[in-house]
Amino acid sequence: MEMERSDEGKFGPLNYNNPRIRPQTMISSSKSNVAQICLRAFAAVASAVSAYLMLTSKEEAVVYGIPMSARYNYSPAFKYAGYMNIVASASALISLIITTLQVRKGILTSYFLLFLHDLVISSLLVGGCAAAAAIGYVGKHGCEEAGWSAICDHFGGFCNRIATSVITGFASTFFFLLLVIFSAITVQTYASPHANVNG
Repeated sequence: MEMERSDEGKFGPLNYNNPRIRPQTMISSSKSNVAQICLRAFAAVASAVSAYLMLTSKEEAVVYGIPMSARYNYSPAFKYAGYMNIVASASALISLIITTLQVRKGILTSYFLLFLHDLVISSLLVGGCAAAAAIGYVGKHGCEEAGWSAICDHFGGFCNRIATSVITGFASTFFFLLLVIFSAITVQTYASPHANVNG
């Protein structure tokens, strides 16, 4: 017996109310959706906190009798990390809303598209956090070979704020990577019922 049109497509929507879907698949998909919603909420919050800390990082101090200031926008790496976290937080929030609405309607989200979305965001986010961490390391320890002096002895508050932003940014990256894994597993799991379930 041919499957209904709504069930066609390897990665298309899958209706919970379809009586031909295996019970164990419904239970597994329900748990997966809960995990998706929770992880997206965590990622949105972590990215928002990281962006706020980064984009509000500034401090003024007197160094050897000279007034000086340290701001996030002095470094392209810090600016990229801050703006990328804004993008990550917004995309996580939008995908969270879409996922929640689709789950409430009893239709499984297109996990393949979510997989691509999360993969791109996590890749861009880890690049921004890694760049910010590298600049932060130089600010903390300096680089004798290049003649760069450490500044965190004079701008401790600024450096601590940057470090906290980088840590929360990496936490957001971790949540997105978990989402990539969940989506990949779910796509593989749903491919079998879509292909083999018969009436």
